[in-house]
Parts: sequence; structure tokens; C-alpha cells
Amino acid sequence: MQNLVRVIFGKILMIFVSVVVISCEQIPDESTKIVEAKLGRGAVTHAENLNIVYFVPTDNPEVDDYEERLSDLLIHFQDFVKDEMDRNGFGNKTFGLPYDSVANLVKLIKINGEHDQATYGYGSGSAIINEVNAYRSNYPEDFTSQHTLIILPQRTDGGSQPFYGYGRYCFAVDNPNISVEQIPSTSSNLIAGMLHELGHGLNLAHNKAKVSEQQTLGTSLMGAGNYTWGRTGTFIPLADCAILNRNQIFQSTPVADIYGSASTSMSPVLHFDAANNVIELSGTFTSNKTVSDVLVWVDPNVNGEGSGVNRDYNSVSWVAERNGNSFQVDIPMNEIQDFGDWLYELKIKLLMENGTIKTHGYSFSYVNGEFTLPEGVGVFQHSSYNGWGVTLAPGSYTTSDLEDLGGIGNDISSIKVPLGYEVLLYDGDNFTGATYEAGPGNISFLSGFNDKVSSIVVKKQ
Repeated sequence: MQNLVRVIFGKILMIFVSVVVISCEQIPDESTKIVEAKLGRGAVTHAENLNIVYFVPTDNPEVDDYEERLSDLLIHFQDFVKDEMDRNGFGNKTFGLPYDSVANLVKLIKINGEHDQATYGYGSGSAIINEVNAYRSNYPEDFTSQHTLIILPQRTDGGSQPFYGYGRYCFAVDNPNISVEQIPSTSSNLIAGMLHELGHGLNLAHNKAKVSEQQTLGTSLMGAGNYTWGRTGTFIPLADCAILNRNQIFQSTPVADIYGSASTSMSPVLHFDAANNVIELSGTFTSNKTVSDVLVWVDPNVNGEGSGVNRDYNSVSWVAERNGNSFQVDIPMNEIQDFGDWLYELKIKLLMENGTIKTHGYSFSYVNGEFTLPEGVGVFQHSSYNGWGVTLAPGSYTTSDLEDLGGIGNDISSIKVPLGYEVLLYDGDNFTGATYEAGPGNISFLSGFNDKVSSIVVKKQ
């Protein structure tokens, strides 16, 4: 009798286990909702997801429990982004995460580095990316998109390591305290910093909250959010959400021409409402790709800090109204937290439906509280308006003319052409040779004409 009971019980148990296994195997990977139920962690996955690399130096092994801790943290990031996208009118849209159906966790790609931790110092980002790409060429099935988060165990020798955005790559650090549970009480910026740098890896530039946003929502994630997220109010501005809305790994189905090149032109008009201290920006544009949004950044050059990456934390963003190829937006300068008497860079960004961003830059300044457009074309020795600089009034300038003004022939890499001006660059002296024509706009690098300018003609339109 006891043997018969055992046999019957064993068959019942086998049937129960079989039913459980069959029910799990029948879950299709294609459905986000079913994947959420399968993971039991609320993860969202797409056909193209964030690639997450755990990069391990030879003498600094992976941190204990890293897979489960980081899986939960990445889903927590995903939920925050989803909420901000919804708040800004884009619905419950967020970046996709790959998942490991066996481990029931977000999938991390572990790559063993070729060198010790000292080799992978702060400036080693490109070297690490080269190793990641070498691995990717051997195991392409592990990668589904152009966006990659690379996480390294925190160095045990006290040295620095990469922690920044690098194109569509971004770097972050892992230690035993990098976890969801630690967010409310952590004194470290590493957790919030990971989300901030991930923003860069998802095509986002720095921008600060408007004055009104700071009062109601707190700090912009891509401003100083790496210090505030998880502790005090932190949000994603509308312009950033518009960019994420077109990001590759936010799409439920792949976009065939994702980040395909675009050719654009811009014709802006600025009117200044002195009574209300508002810049009324309007204009038209052309593009050979379909434009989704016109975004505007205003970046104060506080006390001559300069422009470009890591000098744009105080920039503020707007989304313009569109009517076909026309746009307009009012920019109240009292919404800029760092408003003052200094130079500003105005960036008009055309966001394509395929996620490509084309930026057109212009300059203006405030002098004694008054809005002022620059006079004369600026030419600069290095890219991003660095090195020696010369301002040229309307006229014609040979190589010797440039040298008399403090410039050097065949040594110009960037230019600033104010609204109302145009410039013709020649690679030969005395206005000969190949030419490069530019209308209003800031060109941070004269691609194809770098270090070739020998003579210049400046005209006022």
C-alpha cells in the first residue's frame, strides 16, 4: 500500500511539475507584458535594447552579487524614465533592457579585460571600447543596439576610472553599495551618476532646469542630477524626453534608418522684447529627412567659462512650436538661472524622426543688461572656438592681413558667423583656390576645410 501511495504521489508531482514547465515555455518573448510577468520584476524589453557590459580588469574581479543588484537598479532607472516620459506627454515609453530568461534577470555581458585596473584609468574609455568592440565582433548576438553602458568594478588601488558619456557609450562604476536599497541613504554620487551618464549614452546633452521648473520639479537629470537623483526632486525636461522618444532603444519595433545622416539648413530670426526681456525666436528650416521636433538650447558662457561639453551644465532647453518648416518659441531670459552680462550660445536642434540631431549654433550677449548681437565674424585657431581668435569686420583679408591682426594662415579650425553676416573662405592666398561658404551660424569644426584657410571675404547680408 505504501509503495502504491508513493507511485500515485510521484505521478501527481510529475504532472504538476510538467504543467509548470509547460506554462513557462509557452511564454513568447515578443510580448512586453508577458516578459514583465515572466521576469516578475517589471522590466520592459524591445527588439533593440541597451547593451550592458560588465568589464572586469585582470586584477579586480566582479563585485559580489553584481548581476541581481544591477538588474534591479537598471529596472528602477527604467521606471523613472517611463514616469518622466509619461509626465511629458509621451506615454509609458522607456528604454529597453535585455533579459536572461534562465536567470530571470536583466542580461549583463561580462567581458574580461586584457589588462590590470591601473591600465584602465579615467582616460581609458576609447581603449575599453576597442576591447568591447573586439568582443562584439566575436559575439554579435549579445548586442542588439548602438547604445552601450559599460560598468567597471570600483578600483581597489584608489585610482580613477572612466565615468562619463562617450558618444553612444557611457561608463559607470560598481561596488557592493550600488543597489536600489542604498538609494535613499547613500552619501555616494555613483548611483545617480550612473543614470546621468546613461542619459549621455542615450544622446542627451547637459541642460539645467528653468527657474520655474526648479521651483516645482527640482533639478534636471542632465544638469546636476548626478548629485540629486534619489535624494531630492529630479526630473527630465521636455526637450530631453523628445530626444528619448526618437531613441533607438525606446522603439517597440526597429526603425530602419535609425540615426541615418541628414542634410539641413536653418534661417532663424531673433526679435528682442526689451519690456519683458524675452527673445522671440522664429524661422524656417530645410531637411532631407523628416523632422520630428525643433529644440532650442540657450547656454550662458558664465564669466567666460567657454562652450562645449562640460561647460554647458547651465544651459536651458525649450521645445518650439512648429507649422510645417516654420517654427517659433519665446525665450524668457528670467527662466535662465545663470542669467547675467555675458556671452550666450543659442543652439537650434532639428530632431529627426530617425533620431538624428542636427545642431545650428548662434551667438548673442547681454551688455549692461541689454540684448546684443555680435558684430563681425570670429575665426579661431582650434575647434570649439579655442586658441587664438580674430574678429573680422566686413571686408577682404589676405594671409598678411590675417597675420597683421594676430592670426595665422592655414591655421583656422572654427568660425562664428553672426546673424546678418556671411563669409567666404579660400584655401589660397589672395582669394584663390577652393572655397567654403558659410551663412549665419557657429561652426565648431571646419570639417574638410580645417587648417586650410588662407584668405577670407566677410559680407553683411
